[in-house]
Amino acid sequence: MLLNHALAKQIVDKAHSILKRDIALADLSGQILAANNEVHRVFVAEALNVAQTGHTTTSEFEGHQTKWWPFVYEEHTIAVFGLPLDLGPITQEAMTLLEGLAEVIVYQHFLLDKIQSTERVRADFIKLALTAKDVDVDDIYRQADILQLGIRSPQAIIIAHLHGLENAICAKHANLSSEEQQLELDHETERISAHIRNSLKSNITDPVAYIGDDRFVVLKGISGDSLTTLNTIRYMSEKGDLVLTLLQNLQLSYTITIGIGQYYPDLRGLRKSYQDAKLALEVGSKVWGIGHTYHIKRVGMFITLANTSQDRKAELAHQILSPLLSDEQLFKTVQVFLLSGLNLTEAAERLHIHRNTLIYRLDKTKKLINLDPRHFDDALQIKLGLMFYQEVTV
Repeated sequence: MLLNHALAKQIVDKAHSILKRDIALADLSGQILAANNEVHRVFVAEALNVAQTGHTTTSEFEGHQTKWWPFVYEEHTIAVFGLPLDLGPITQEAMTLLEGLAEVIVYQHFLLDKIQSTERVRADFIKLALTAKDVDVDDIYRQADILQLGIRSPQAIIIAHLHGLENAICAKHANLSSEEQQLELDHETERISAHIRNSLKSNITDPVAYIGDDRFVVLKGISGDSLTTLNTIRYMSEKGDLVLTLLQNLQLSYTITIGIGQYYPDLRGLRKSYQDAKLALEVGSKVWGIGHTYHIKRVGMFITLANTSQDRKAELAHQILSPLLSDEQLFKTVQVFLLSGLNLTEAAERLHIHRNTLIYRLDKTKKLINLDPRHFDDALQIKLGLMFYQEVTV
């Protein structure tokens, strides 16, 4: 159990505010970890001697006669205190108070670190369950139960991408070692995860985890009877918007983009939902830019920009266009309208119907599939969807 720079600085600052005394803390190699005058990474031979022998000593440090004595925690020396002698007498009461204060801070730190270690284990497990190439479903469920992660209930995936999070934290703590920077990252990501969980009033059925690459994943539980992929779209879209709002309320300095997957049953469906959310995030960011919320259905057939299988594209096309595909009249109307270059007059003539009748059918199409054939982007999605669907079904 060793102190790092951040923890040592916390002890030094707290001791100074209470005792009104300057203080230095050295590690077991005699290097100054923290001091009130911001001196650190300076070697002090006497501090090393105290760490090795456990005996107090006095030497000059930064122009002051300084007393060094061991900081013992749980029967082990973990650091060395240094207090200037010429700034006032050092009473036994002051030394006892300083040691007690440092013990409390260290205890709280390592207790919190143990809790966060559990969170990291859970986060690593969630990442494995969602992204591993092959998984044993029964084994994943067993491990999830042990970690108190409720993934047996109906859930779908929301991914929150906080652009530049890791780079910003590393830059902020550039003076720390890579291990200490990782600890700072863990602290910040757990703070953000806890905020999402608490704001959603989440429990073990709605885990939130940081999975790396500036991304958090929310396994959002869905309640109700007769759940299907299509009847949960609105619910998940609303929850994705809510996650974006919750993160914006933290007033973070990062641009936030949300990707939302659809609901599918069981663990394999949850893994599929994660791929949906990832696709929605990546494709939505490419087409419309970062800083928004994207449901996989809204992204639609722009997934052609992503590296995914033809079967997956055809499956999504069917989900999006199924109301249109099941209505022969509307299907023919939209096909002719697309072939007519989105020209209302030409399409009406080809279909031998009045222009107003064509407009009525196109309005009906928009209500059914939430895509308007008269708008170029929507028309392109419909065209791509029909193309992928027909390629697979032919």
